[in-house]
Amino acid sequence: MAWVRHGTLVANTVTTVVLPERSFSLVEIVNRDGDDEIFFLVLSPRDASTDPTVAGNDCEVLPASMNAMEVNAPDPAPATVKLISAGTPKYSIRAE
Repeated sequence: MAWVRHGTLVANTVTTVVLPERSFSLVEIVNRDGDDEIFFLVLSPRDASTDPTVAGNDCEVLPASMNAMEVNAPDPAPATVKLISAGTPKYSIRAE
């Protein structure tokens, strides 16, 4: 069964979402309204202190359009997803 969370980003503020303590193979990040770019990281517990930055190097990016990106879930669990945007786009996170 998939695990899903939805929210709206606060401009220039990192949002942190910790997945449940179980193994997932994929994590999908969705830019639901496409108003602004979303920069994000999907991190293992040992890297969870790292934060993404707007237009930052080594961050994944969802363009300012309605779209999604799947990334492999890190091992060991639980994975942490960190997102940031210069604006206030709506997002969804789905893990399975």
